[in-house]
Parts: sequence; structure tokens; C-alpha cells
Amino acid sequence: MNAEQKARLEANRRQALERLKKRGILNQEQAKRIESRNEPLAKVVSTPPPLPSSISTPVSNTVDKPHNAATQNQVNQNGKRPLDNKIRPSVRKEDYIEYDFATMKNLHGGYINPEDRTSGYDYDFDDEFGNDIGSKKQKSLDDWKREQQERKALYENAPPPEHISKAPKCIECNINIEMDPVLNDVFKLQVCKSCAKDHPEKYSLLTKTECKEDYFLTDPELNDPELFHRLEKPNPHSGTFARMQLFVRCEIEKFAWKKWGGEEGLDKEWQRREEGKSERREKKYQKQIKEMRIRTRAQEYTVKLRERKYGKTHVHQFSEPIEGGKDEDGNTISRRRCIECGLETEEVMI
Repeated sequence: MNAEQKARLEANRRQALERLKKRGILNQEQAKRIESRNEPLAKVVSTPPPLPSSISTPVSNTVDKPHNAATQNQVNQNGKRPLDNKIRPSVRKEDYIEYDFATMKNLHGGYINPEDRTSGYDYDFDDEFGNDIGSKKQKSLDDWKREQQERKALYENAPPPEHISKAPKCIECNINIEMDPVLNDVFKLQVCKSCAKDHPEKYSLLTKTECKEDYFLTDPELNDPELFHRLEKPNPHSGTFARMQLFVRCEIEKFAWKKWGGEEGLDKEWQRREEGKSERREKKYQKQIKEMRIRTRAQEYTVKLRERKYGKTHVHQFSEPIEGGKDEDGNTISRRRCIECGLETEEVMI
């Protein structure tokens, strides 16, 4: 590198530092450190340290290289390369790269996240089961049994009563002491499974839509937790829809009888709403008939205006047919003429 190239390099370096200062990327201290580092290095000629006597070094490797020796000395003093100090980049990667695939992690569609695993399980991702994130291979059989027992204890393994005579019995049969876990825990009804199956008119579950359509209940009433107990489940139509809410029939009927005045009042409300539907349907039909009549009258009025301006449409009155000779194929031609306008037509008798 000649002197001109060195001067040009130094000038470009100074201009770059000035731009970084103006943009606020570098402060004064960082700029001074960079300027001191970029000063031309003095030519230092140092001899390499003596090698152990047990190692024989070829003669060709003992030749001193002043420039490389100075650079190596600078690396040994700072522990880094001359340009490896902390410099804030002038261009941020986030401004130009929206998705950095080098830093992305495979979360398996968002359903299985390795970061959500419990801290009690430590697995090495380098073993043969490392890639099976979230699978049953990560749990031992004992852990799985313990989880099943804890889940079962919430419903069926309740603490036993002090005496069998003090155990709560089913309110329907007064015999069975094993209650339906859903009705007992969610809806607070002491009913066994067999009685719940034998009496669907009381203990069957209704959806929110069925409660609104069959018993005419409103959303604020159904959403009130003080009025009804509810069981929430994932929506069977789609996982992205709102969760399905189930209500027990006896609670819904009890509130509906109180609201509408018994079963007869509910029937009257149903009849009133059906009559309202038929009335609205009839009003809609009459409105459409009226609009059709208006359109028909408008068309008639338009025809009358056209006849008044251009006259009525002419209807031809043709005379009796007259022989007009024969055509090229030998067929007889008959002619007719309109009496009023004189229009002539030719008819071929085949």
C-alpha cells in the first residue's frame, strides 16, 4: 500500500467517525478509543520467545516478519483483535430483517412448547428421545399413574364418610351413595349415575342455544353465575369458537317456571311469539305486494305516456293471400298486404 492509498484510507476513516458522531451512535469516549486504536502502528521488530530445547524448529520458521509480529503483539496485549472492540453498529438488523430464521425455534405449531415443561423433568435433547417434545416418552409410567390418580381424586376418590349411615344418598332412589361426579361437583346435585340416566327430563344437559330457544331465557340471565351452574367444554364445531356452556335441565326449568308463571305461562309465551312471527311474515308479504303493484302502475303509466307521445302500437291487418308465382325451387308464393300501412309479405307454400 503506497502513501496515497494510506492517506485516502485515513480520510475515509475520519469521515466515517464524523458521521457516527453526528448520528449519535458513538459518544466522545468511544470515538477517542477508536481514534487511538486506528493510529498507525509503530514498526516493532521483536524476536519470538525461545522454544524448548526438546523441540527442533526448522530454519525457515525462524525468519522475523515485522508487520505480523507487531499485529501478534497487539493481539497478545489486548486479548482481542484490533477491530474486535465493542462498536455499536450503524445499521440495526431489526430494521431490515423481520424474521431471522437463524434464531427461530420449532414450537411444533404452538401446541407443544419446550419452555412450558415443568421443572421436575430434566431431559437431554441429545438422547434418542430428545426430539419427542411433549410426548409420553418424557414421562415415566409412575408419573403418569400419579397424575391419573390425582385427576381421579377430584371426582371419584372423595374422602369416605365416618360411617356408612352418614354417607349422602341419592335424592331420587335414596339407596346409592356413589354420586354422578359431574352433577355432584359442578351442579351440586346428589344424584347417582343410574338415576341421572333414568330421568333425562330432569338431569339432562342443555346447551345455551337450547335454553334461549326452548325456555326463552336471555344472555344476561344465562351468564349470571348466581342463577345457574354451568359446565364449560371445548366447542365441538371448532377449537377457535367460544367454549360450549352446558346447563342442567332442572335448574333451567325451575327458573323458567318462575319467570313465565309455570308451564302454561311458557306455552302462552311460545304462542305469542309464534303469532308475532306470523304477523311479521304477513306484513312483509303485504309490503312486497304493495311494492309490486306500485311497479306495475309505474309501468302502465310509462306505456300510456309513450302512446301519447308516439301513438299506439300499430297492429297489421292483412288482406287475403294473392298468388305471386313460383320461386326458384318451384314452390308457390302467396302475397299479403296490410290494409292500413301497405306492408307486403310473401309466404311460401311448402
